[in-house]
Amino acid sequence: MTIKNIKALLLGILVTTALSVYTIGCADDPSSLGINFIPPGDTTGVRIFDSFTDSMPITSSNRILYVNTSGSANLMVGKSGSIESKGLVVFGNFGSDLDSATVQSATMTLAYNNYYYPASSSDSLGQMSFEVYKIQQYLNFSTITVDSVNSSSFGNVSQGTFTGTPTADSQDVSISLNTSMVKDWLEYAADTAYANKNYGIALTPNAGTSVIKSFYSGLAVISASVRPRLEVIYVKSGVTDTLYTDGSATVSLVNGSIPNTSETFNLQAGISFVQVMQFDLSRFPQTATVNDVQLYLTLDSANSVFTNQSNNSVFAQFITDSAGLVTESFQFNGGSSGSGQYMLRLVSNRIESPFARWLVGTTNYGILLVSGTQNIALDSYTFYSEHSVDPSKRPRVIIKYTPRVNP
Repeated sequence: MTIKNIKALLLGILVTTALSVYTIGCADDPSSLGINFIPPGDTTGVRIFDSFTDSMPITSSNRILYVNTSGSANLMVGKSGSIESKGLVVFGNFGSDLDSATVQSATMTLAYNNYYYPASSSDSLGQMSFEVYKIQQYLNFSTITVDSVNSSSFGNVSQGTFTGTPTADSQDVSISLNTSMVKDWLEYAADTAYANKNYGIALTPNAGTSVIKSFYSGLAVISASVRPRLEVIYVKSGVTDTLYTDGSATVSLVNGSIPNTSETFNLQAGISFVQVMQFDLSRFPQTATVNDVQLYLTLDSANSVFTNQSNNSVFAQFITDSAGLVTESFQFNGGSSGSGQYMLRLVSNRIESPFARWLVGTTNYGILLVSGTQNIALDSYTFYSEHSVDPSKRPRVIIKYTPRVNP
């Protein structure tokens, strides 16, 4: 074979190889024209949509979604800034045979749960001070929220008082209660038609407190010895005896305001403040298959408060009715991803991504962002909003998706 023929053969091989590579590249990533010739349901490779570069408008608003805290191990009492918490307790298990007994003394004992808000060392040493008032009406402790009570729900005559500085975990504090009130509890236990009902008591902070602290609640599982207890010394039929009970239901009623700025929003547990966030999908491929969704939020750490019970988690829930902030029970979990950012992955193998559901026509009410401790503690997360003057701190959505042909 001549040199001229060898050169021609090599040139042919190079051209054929180049055409093959080019053809393979086109098959993996077809043009917008070529995608129309792919059979419906076939994928065309994973692509990425980034709200920072592909323009997805995000809007949000801060709301209050009052929560019930009866499932918490904390019975929170106190005041800090605009946030205030009453601790409600109702004792039971008195038996039905102590009617007409004379109550000589009644002592309530509470065990400190080493929880305080805010979370500085000075707060851990803060003084508690509260009054004990009667609850004047029936309240369902398992469902009650702070917006369902008013000033008439509680009495205004003190039935006991406490001022002190508990600092050690499980440290007991004792409060003497009005014996006439406790006698009414015994009478009511013997006869539910008795006029003075046992609706429980409210531990209400007074001017002597500057911190919110927590006692163990009636649901404390570590030991019955740390639950609220009541000791009653009574006389009946000339015999002096003592009644002990740790049977109680508890709930904390937390209220307050959080100052959102023009650039930030707050997720405040316990009350709670939540964020409704909506995403404009008009510029996202409407026939795409959503593979992964990551929502990034930037924390304003200087204005956030994390307590010693923080789990550093944020939850997102699918909103089904924006008027009542109705959500599905399933939630997407997120947490700190470093560098002051939190990341929520809005996909799951248990439920379809909100983004995928919106693309097929489900009404887009957005998602609800809540603190991971909203029913149990008082953590406060401050995040930068879509109005931050620093664009890099605004909420960011990154979606991995697969283009598909319209069926």
